[in-house]
Amino acid sequence: MANQNPKTAHLKPYHYKTNRKESCTAKVTVRIAPSLKEKLKDVDNWQEGVREYLEKITETKSA
Repeated sequence: MANQNPKTAHLKPYHYKTNRKESCTAKVTVRIAPSLKEKLKDVDNWQEGVREYLEKITETKSA
């Protein structure tokens, strides 16, 4: 196991945690209209919404 840096021990409660079965490490690039990009900035947690939608449409297309 790697040595723990004592100077960063206080940051442990702030580490990113997820309850996903699989980690989200793959990337997909999609071109969208600039106006849509501006609207996305106002949506809370839009990334997770896009992930859920992509999962939903791939499940219905493969069935």
